[in-house]
Amino acid sequence: MEGVYIPFELHRRQFKVCLIGDGFVGKTSIRRSFLGSVFKRSYIATLGVDFAQKTFLMGKTPVYLLIWDIAGQPLFQGLRRRYYEGCSGLLLTYSVVNRESFDNASKWLVEAHGFMGKLPPLIIIGNKIDLRASHPVEETVSYEEGQAFTKRFGEKMNTPSIFIETSALTGENIDEAFKSLTEMMIDEADGRPVRSEGIQLRVDRPTPIHEDMKDADIVTSETEPVKPVTDASSVGPTESSDVATSEPAIPFAARMEATDYVSSLHEPMTDERPFMESPTEILNLRAELERAESELANVTLDLDTTLLNLKNTVHVKRIMYEHLKRQLSETRQEWSDAYEEYMRINQRKKAELDKRNKEITELRERIRKAERSRSQ
Repeated sequence: MEGVYIPFELHRRQFKVCLIGDGFVGKTSIRRSFLGSVFKRSYIATLGVDFAQKTFLMGKTPVYLLIWDIAGQPLFQGLRRRYYEGCSGLLLTYSVVNRESFDNASKWLVEAHGFMGKLPPLIIIGNKIDLRASHPVEETVSYEEGQAFTKRFGEKMNTPSIFIETSALTGENIDEAFKSLTEMMIDEADGRPVRSEGIQLRVDRPTPIHEDMKDADIVTSETEPVKPVTDASSVGPTESSDVATSEPAIPFAARMEATDYVSSLHEPMTDERPFMESPTEILNLRAELERAESELANVTLDLDTTLLNLKNTVHVKRIMYEHLKRQLSETRQEWSDAYEEYMRINQRKKAELDKRNKEITELRERIRKAERSRSQ
C-alpha cells in the first residue's frame, strides 16, 4: 500500500479466510499464486497451520486478507476447531485429477459447519485443471460434477457459494476466486444480499463499477458543469448592471462550491480585490487538509496492520500454548504411568529373584543331603 493515496473516509476491510481441503490438492500453491513472491508468512508445522497476509485495493477500497492454510492431514483434526474462529470466508479446494479429494469435499464442509454453525461465503475450487488432459476421463472430476455439487450444497446449507476451476501452475482464475470471495464478504459485512451469481464464476463478467460511480456521484454533486464563457462584447452595460442590482452578492466560498473556479475568472471584475487573497488561502488550507487526511489514513493503515498481525500472533501462540500444555500434561501422565510400570516390574523382578533363589537354595541343600547319604 506504500505510495497509494487512501482517502480518509475510506475504511479498510479486514477479513480472515480459511483454505480447507485434503492434503496435496494445491492449497498452498493457490495461496502463493495469489500472494505473489513477496509476502509475509508464518508456518507452524507442529500445529498444521500456515498463514499469510495480503493488502490490495478492491475498486478503491483497501482490503486486508489474513489467509489461513489449514493442513488436511487427519493428524491435525483435533486442532482445526480453533482455526475456524473469526473466519469470514472459506475456500474449499479439491483436485480435479484426484476423485477422493472431491469425495471428501462434503466432509470438510460438514466439519466446518459443525465448528462454525452458519457458514460464511464460500468458494469451491476445482484445482489442477492443467493436468486433466493427461489423466483418463474416468479418473477425473468434470466441471459439471463440481458445479452440481456446489449448487446442491449451497441450497442445502443456505450458503452463498461460487464454483470455479483453477490452475495454480498457470495462475488461471486464482485472482478471480479471491476477489469474488472478497466481494461476497463485503456484501455480507454491509448487510446486503450476497451476490453469489448462482453457482458459477463468470470470468468474463465486467468489472463492478459501483465504487467508481460513487466517486462520480461525489464529483457531480459538488461541482456544476463549467458554463461556456460569454463574450464580454456581447453583454451590454444595461444587462450587466441588471445582474449586479437584481442578485445579492454571493460569498466567494459559496461560489467555489457552486461553480468552477476557472469560469469565475471570466466574471466581471467588480469587487474582485477583497477576494484576491481568500481563494489562495482556501486552496492552501484544502491542500493541507488533504495531506493531513492522507497521513492519518496511512498511519491508521500501518497501525491497523500491526495490530492485526499481533492479534493473529497472539491467537496462534495461544493455540500453540494450549497444544503444548496438553502435550506436557499427556507427557507427565505417560511419565507417571511409565514410572509406576517400572516400579511394578522391578518389584516383580525382585519377587521372582527371591523365589528363584529360594528354589535354587533348596535344590542345592537337597543335593548336598543326597551326596552325604550316598557317601555313607
